[in-house]
Amino acid sequence: MTAAALPIGISLIIIALADLMNTLVTTSTSDWKWWPSRIIGYRAFAAVRLLSSRLPEHSWLRERMLSLFAPVLVLLLLATWAAMQIAGFGIIWWGFGGIDGAETFTDAMYYSGIVYFTVGFGEIVPTTGFARFGALIEAFSGVTTTALVIGYLPSLYSAYSAREQKLMTLDDGSDDRITPTNLVLAWAPDADTDRLNARFSEWEHWVSSMLETHSTLPLLQLFRSHDRQQNWVTALGLLSDAALHAQIIVDCSGKTESYWFLRRSIALFEELTRGADLTDYQHFAIDASNSDPDDVRGKLFRDLYTSLEDHGFELLPYQEALERTAVLRNRFAPQLEYLIDTLLCPRGFWAPNLALGLGDLEHSETEPTDY
Repeated sequence: MTAAALPIGISLIIIALADLMNTLVTTSTSDWKWWPSRIIGYRAFAAVRLLSSRLPEHSWLRERMLSLFAPVLVLLLLATWAAMQIAGFGIIWWGFGGIDGAETFTDAMYYSGIVYFTVGFGEIVPTTGFARFGALIEAFSGVTTTALVIGYLPSLYSAYSAREQKLMTLDDGSDDRITPTNLVLAWAPDADTDRLNARFSEWEHWVSSMLETHSTLPLLQLFRSHDRQQNWVTALGLLSDAALHAQIIVDCSGKTESYWFLRRSIALFEELTRGADLTDYQHFAIDASNSDPDDVRGKLFRDLYTSLEDHGFELLPYQEALERTAVLRNRFAPQLEYLIDTLLCPRGFWAPNLALGLGDLEHSETEPTDY
């Protein structure tokens, strides 16, 4: 009997099962950075992201690599949890013995794998009560791990489907890149603020659903939108900017539907970037006191303000509208840019069923907002 075998083996098993529970079972996951799943996920994604970033932005291979990463990661995590448990039990069998036919460390590991996957060839068998009881525990552990992963997948893909299906209805009726201004104008023909508020109330449910699913199923963040022209992060930014537009309309400003939408979207942005270093993205904040006529953001805000006014909306005074927009947008601008950069999301959102060639994409606008 090897005295160190029991604590080492038990430690491996407990870490694997705890990580499994934290990732697949618990509704409030721990952010401890030393979880095996977090180490593997971060390191693997960093490698894929580095390789993908070296490819042309709109290449098929780049998008394919990013799309395949999350499903492959699920299989990789399953293999890691299984390997840790097999190794843990194998160390225990090697240290304590009681296994007829397991003479070496390699034999003990082989026996552990046979029991874990309930294969049962029979050439190596337990001979003591401890070994027999341990074999039942290991077999139960293997079956439970597999069952949890299988049960996790329907929830994961159901949430993914709900997220992506809603994106198909995000449309401004044009064949161009959708901008927040055009979306507001399309949603409120004849400057009908009631219809505009109804739209934001509808999309608030989408954001609330993502806030719940992406916090309880963190792997969803890595699942790429199936249409590279309709990325979910870009859509969230587009809708949030459209809600900012609504907040400078007199009949929509204050605690109306667009306001509640913004509260949900800001909460989602904060959840998605919890623990992230946003220092390099603070410069995306808007300075409402900057009155430089040559400032690009100032010009863009002036253009959108004029567009809304020409459409028939009654707007807040210009400076008040600018200050209100700056305060609200600064709550999520760094987080939005961090997600776009980290997940290599495309900038811009195009209408459903719109077939653009690569040439069109390469010459399209690259700014995600109107200001």
